[in-house]
Amino acid sequence: MKEEVESFDENNNRKLLHRSKLPQGATVLPAVWQMKRKRRIATREIYKWKARLNLEGSKQIKGVNYWETYAPVTSWPTVRLILTMAIIQRWHTKQLDFVLAFTQAPVEIDNLYMQVPRGFHVPGAISDNDYILKVQKNIYGQKQAGRVWNKPLVSKLTSKAVGFTQSTVDECVFYRGRSIYVLYTDDSILAGPDESELDRII
Repeated sequence: MKEEVESFDENNNRKLLHRSKLPQGATVLPAVWQMKRKRRIATREIYKWKARLNLEGSKQIKGVNYWETYAPVTSWPTVRLILTMAIIQRWHTKQLDFVLAFTQAPVEIDNLYMQVPRGFHVPGAISDNDYILKVQKNIYGQKQAGRVWNKPLVSKLTSKAVGFTQSTVDECVFYRGRSIYVLYTDDSILAGPDESELDRII
């Protein structure tokens, strides 16, 4: 939990405000923790404890703190086809996972506020309820979090600097030369005949 909150601080994902600075009529959404224990498959031994700070999306109101929620994901037949092609053509494949992916995207709405997460206290405050967090970057738990993350990622992939072309058949498949990039939320597969080219893309 401490690491998660520190990563928020390092990336300027939120701003601490006194409740008196809250704009009139603004909604403050609850902060919730998602806890996970990661286990080794063979021994079932726990090797990692993980905490993720989320905004409680079930409390969001359409038209107030979100509008659209649709975010594309590739289909499993597409993933199987790309991997089958890679095996037949003897291509190289790389699997990518973006670290804290959603929080790298800008926040969609400017006035998004969240309670101080449980287990953390504002130094010198009489009550933690006197303070709120203004969310400055996309955050897990929002109804629109996947969509907000997908938009800048696709924009970057198809920019002149990176140079991918988006498929007209599956909007989560991208081509650049003979390299193929497949996106599933924040996980990706990169395939192609030239391993050094895949490394350059990464």
